[in-house]
Amino acid sequence: MALNPSIPHTHIHRLTRHLLEPAQDLLVLAIGLALFGLMGRTVFWLLREVFQPTLNFRQVIAEVLFILVMVEVVRLLIIYLQEHRVAVDFMVELGIVATLREIILRGVTELEWQQVVALTTFLLALGALLRFGDLRRIERFDQQQSVPESDPKPTCADSA
Repeated sequence: MALNPSIPHTHIHRLTRHLLEPAQDLLVLAIGLALFGLMGRTVFWLLREVFQPTLNFRQVIAEVLFILVMVEVVRLLIIYLQEHRVAVDFMVELGIVATLREIILRGVTELEWQQVVALTTFLLALGALLRFGDLRRIERFDQQQSVPESDPKPTCADSA
């Protein structure tokens, strides 16, 4: 099968992009709906658990933190659907929340000192990346472009 030389190379890429992007959006939407279903099931379980005669506090805290992680994932999916890019700063925040959830679930006292050092280093690295990594540079650049300059432009009278 020979390729048609009359079709430009860039046209094939545009056609592929126009076919694959809506399919990818549908997959992301399906993932978001599945996450909403999972969060709804977890909230229902939490409501049942709160009204039980005995409360498994550690399990309730684990499920609340699980919902917070899922909220961050859904927020990441929404940003992806709006902007068609992955927001790295939200992914770093998600990594911090998920790591803290696991630490709270296991309890710091149950971890060995090597694990505590590794988790501390990991969280410090994620925090430094979030704070100093300039991950939100694009948003700041967009904001600077939309804000008018406060300095007045020089006129002919100013130069005289």
